[in-house]
This record gives sequence, C-alpha cells and structure tokens, in this order.
Amino acid sequence: MLLSDLSAGHQKVLSNLDNEEFDLFYEFVAKFILDDFELWSGNDALSHSCYESLPTGDTSAEPAKIILNRVREMLQETCGIVIIT
Repeated sequence: MLLSDLSAGHQKVLSNLDNEEFDLFYEFVAKFILDDFELWSGNDALSHSCYESLPTGDTSAEPAKIILNRVREMLQETCGIVIIT
C-alpha cells in the first residue's frame, strides 16, 4: 500500500536516504503512517507482525518506523528495476 502511494521519484529518494536523513524523514511522515495503517487505534495484527521482524525481544522501534524502514530496504533492493504487468 505504501509503495503504491509513492511516485518513482519519491521511491528513488527514499531508497537513497542515509540513516540520519531517514530518521528526519520518518519524524515528518510518522503520523501519516500511523493513521493510514490504523496503528493509533489498535491494529494489533500489524503491530505484532512488525515486532516479529525484529530480533527476539526487541521492542525499541515503533511499528511505523519498522514499516517505513522495510519499504526503504525493499526499494534499495529493487530501485531502478521496472516491472511491467
């Protein structure tokens, strides 16, 4: 869902952010991710899934940051690849 909302240009920018830039970007978009994925109102299944992707016992990251970071990782793996369906 998040990937489909990003233009190709935004995808490229997100994939190229260093960690400091990513943290600043996250602070700006966190509210929108929390709203869009209903993390404010108890989307427990998604929150649980986010924490399952982290090392055992690590609950230091916020689910919205985990989601955005995973999107960045996906883009870094595929940025520049065009898939035509």
